[in-house]
Amino acid sequence: MMSIIKFTINLFVAFYLFIASFSMAIAHHGPGQFNSSIPVNITGIVTNVRFVNPHGYVYLDVLNYNGEMIPWRCELQAGSLLRRAGWTEDLFPIGVAITISGDQGMQEEHACALRTAVLADGRLIRRNEQIRELDRPTTPLARILNGSLNLSGPWTAPQRYPLGGAGEGRPQRRMRMGARPPRINLTVAGRQAIKDIDLAIDNPRFNCMATNIIFDWEFDRHVNEIIQTEDIITLKYGFMDIIRTIHLNNEHPVNIEPSRTGHSIGRWENNTLIIETKGFMEGYLITTGGNIVKHSSEMLITEWFSYDQATQGLTRNYRATDPLYFNGEFTGQDVVFPSNITFEEYACEELKDAAL
Repeated sequence: MMSIIKFTINLFVAFYLFIASFSMAIAHHGPGQFNSSIPVNITGIVTNVRFVNPHGYVYLDVLNYNGEMIPWRCELQAGSLLRRAGWTEDLFPIGVAITISGDQGMQEEHACALRTAVLADGRLIRRNEQIRELDRPTTPLARILNGSLNLSGPWTAPQRYPLGGAGEGRPQRRMRMGARPPRINLTVAGRQAIKDIDLAIDNPRFNCMATNIIFDWEFDRHVNEIIQTEDIITLKYGFMDIIRTIHLNNEHPVNIEPSRTGHSIGRWENNTLIIETKGFMEGYLITTGGNIVKHSSEMLITEWFSYDQATQGLTRNYRATDPLYFNGEFTGQDVVFPSNITFEEYACEELKDAAL
């Protein structure tokens, strides 16, 4: 009897560890691509390196126990994040041996997610290593002719630091990948809209598509850009190449062609930019933490951007309503800062399913 109980407990623990590791793999690397509970340690000759988005890869030939050279590849951070942190492809010279420690691929035997690498010169580099100085706020904002703030320039959320500390300068805003967003009270139609969703297949981010104008502004902490004139403000997202045009002191047209970004109008109230956006095509509002919420074409988003000259932070408060798919309001806040790193296009090129 005791042996049966012990077997049952061990089976439960094994199942729990599998589910936990599978959930972590989904949270960090998409739909079950890597298993953080299975470590990988390989030494090989670099054959190629690609700093692309959403993830870069370094490719190696690794000698196996039979004396055969086996092609491997190990996933890195997004290419634009690597460049922001000061990484270059020169860290991985072609034809040179390096050693990588990481997480085993779940869909490929000879793939991993890099955690650390020992480079050819003996230097140890971590996945989130900051090679150059952290982004620093630029000079305080000027004003344009009509008296409103000039928001033009690159903006970004604080970088993640490799060892989890706050680093120098402004403090780190912690973000847990896969953390559960607040629950939303769905309507009957809202529940019906998500009943057949499989995020491993349907999540737009896994298919090089933008999710929505709320979360993609700060997601993964890419550098955004704002371009401002007296009549129009353009918001260029560093993630998934979203481009929004904010028409100042204007009205929405009667007939709006539905789109993922909707149609936006804005106005200044003192030093706060207020943006109202509607005219969305149906899409996803939340796709993380096991909490799936879709929005309908009736969603309305209002954003308030306010600038703090002391911290140079541009705080955005937002509110989304959708009487068709959920009750009440979905609200939140984020902060970006001026960056001395220039904006670059995301140019998504998903390599997770590409042949080695």
